[in-house]
Amino acid sequence: MLLSIVIPAFCEAEGLEAHHRACFNTFVRLRALYGELSDYEYIVIDNCSTDKTVEVALSLRSKDPAVKVLVNDQNYGPVASPFDAMMKAKGDAVFLIAADLQEPPELLEQFLPALLEGYDAAIGYKEASRENPAMWWLRGRYYWLMKCLGMTTIPERYSGFGLYSRRLVEAFRADRISEPSMRVLLPRNATSIQSFPYVHQQRHQGKSSYSVYGYSREAIKNIVRNSRNLPHLTGKLAGFMALLAIGSVPLMVMAKLVAWQAFAPGIATVLIIVFLFVSLILAFIAVILDRLDQILLRIDPPSRTVKQSAVYD
Repeated sequence: MLLSIVIPAFCEAEGLEAHHRACFNTFVRLRALYGELSDYEYIVIDNCSTDKTVEVALSLRSKDPAVKVLVNDQNYGPVASPFDAMMKAKGDAVFLIAADLQEPPELLEQFLPALLEGYDAAIGYKEASRENPAMWWLRGRYYWLMKCLGMTTIPERYSGFGLYSRRLVEAFRADRISEPSMRVLLPRNATSIQSFPYVHQQRHQGKSSYSVYGYSREAIKNIVRNSRNLPHLTGKLAGFMALLAIGSVPLMVMAKLVAWQAFAPGIATVLIIVFLFVSLILAFIAVILDRLDQILLRIDPPSRTVKQSAVYD
């Protein structure tokens, strides 16, 4: 059994060596316990880093031939880049883990038995975090919104960290959604998932490349592209605003008759026009969202398409 460890990295030069050491030590312990585990590959996909991440990864490769390095030709964001590395992994099981050591590699010791028992995926979800409390709260609201929009049914604090079977990885490959978010892909394709809690650690080396704006941008893009309920909800709101505009006509007439001096000239007409205008805009947005996949295929290549400027395999 070949284990693929996929590490998406952006400006992680300071901590990559420690990450590799922690993953290798975990693999050695597991190989001693499970005879099925024969070898591993450690795939670093660099998302166009501006520091020495690639140089550190190549240094690791010179010491460990299991290390493979993929260097993207541009920054594809935190969704498409990890997904591309998973698609290039050759293992019977694929372990997706960030390069910052905020997700504990040791949790693989709990993940692997679950896959050997027949689960499609073993995933980690954050039960607590030592990160910035404001970011913890914001991420929680985003996960809550995804559930409200019907995009996911898995634990809210899941971010992609987990171990996935080869069957499930191939199912991900066949799923043609334009924004391959793990939170969306996993419940769509997995038949059995085991979840494990963990404490999200504080970053000790390097600095997070993502700001509140960056997280917000990716969140909005993911929701707009993948939410099936959003067009339906927008259409309902458009209908409600249209009914409000039509229903306000007799109410405004009655109000003018009863207390005509209390209304400025033309205010009733303005309110009705505003309601109708908003309802038309919402109806237009609902149609756009409902046909978004066809529009994106015409004007924008799928975001899951990632190209490398260098591959050290």
